[in-house]
Order: sequence, then structure tokens, then C-alpha cells
Amino acid sequence: MARIAGVSPDETRAKLVDAAARLFELKGYEGSTVAGIAREAGVTTGAIYTHYERKVDLLVDALHVNRDRVAAAALDAGGDVDVDDPASVLLALARRLVRRDDDRTSLLAEALLASRRDAELAQVLAGTLAEREGVIAELLAEGQRQGRLRPDTSATAAARFALLLALGSLFARALDLPPVDDDEWEALVRTVIDGFVPDQEA
Repeated sequence: MARIAGVSPDETRAKLVDAAARLFELKGYEGSTVAGIAREAGVTTGAIYTHYERKVDLLVDALHVNRDRVAAAALDAGGDVDVDDPASVLLALARRLVRRDDDRTSLLAEALLASRRDAELAQVLAGTLAEREGVIAELLAEGQRQGRLRPDTSATAAARFALLLALGSLFARALDLPPVDDDEWEALVRTVIDGFVPDQEA
């Protein structure tokens, strides 16, 4: 029986999406089974197939529901950054790239891997990341208008550079590559960021 007494279809779907997101982060997309997701949600496998034809459809919905968290895993400087200072935002973004204690990246990593085989998922993921990339580009463009960043550097290209670094760092963590020395990373990042800052502020 696919329905649960006293639980609406929307509530069941929400439970499934929440359970799927947790399992995808814990066991990975390939390691998560429909039966396991059903157990995690406290429903039958029939309930899943009432709402979803394929496991990847659950991942698509999990990505939709968690889109802000997923995007923040790629490009988020953190809440204690002065957003009126673009250089400090870039520095905070770069510092987060080498953190290994950020569990928000798991769902994004699974979505990236699964998107190679599913066009709909790839489209959802691309839209989510493009939106966050646009926020960063606008922040940098505003910094240029205020004279805080060099006007001869493309804000769009810089935002894409930040996104590519973030996605690359995600896979470095997934592969458990040895960490980079914090001081060496900080020195490199400051050298790169100094290239965006006008001489009088460098």
C-alpha cells in the first residue's frame, strides 16, 4: 500500500525528499537504494513509486528543495563577511575552499556526479550554480563601480573563476587529497586577490 493513513501526498513527498537528501549525503547516490530511502522516510517502496518513477527524480527534487544550501556549498563566503568589501568576500570564499569540515558539499558532489547521466538534473544544477555565480559577479561589479576593485578585470570571468575553484576543491575533498598548508594557501590567495584591488588599496 503506497498511501499512509493521515498523511497527505505532499507530506509523503516531503518526507521522501528529506530522507533521500540525507541518504545521498551519507551513502552517495549510487550507494542509496530505493528501499533504503523508503526505510529512512518511514514509508513503503510503493509510496516512492507513487511519486517518482526513478531514483534520479528524487535527487532532482532534493536538489530543488535544498538549492540554497547546495549553492552555498559552492559559493558562500559565510555570514561574518563584510559584503561591502569585495576583496574580503573573495578572501573568505577562498579560505572555505580548503575546509574539510563542511558537510554541505556532499549533496552537491552527488548531484554533480549524477548529472553526467541525467539531462534534467544537469539543467537544475546548472541553474542553481549559475544563479549563485551571478550573485558573486554582481557583488564584484558593484565593487568595481565603487572603485574598490580594478575596472579592467571582468566581474563575470572572476565569478566563473571562483565557481571553478569551488567545484575543483569539492572534488579534491571527495578524493581525500592531502590538505594544503593554511599559510601557503593564504599567501597564494592574497596574491591573486591583490590583482583585483587597485594599487592605492593593495
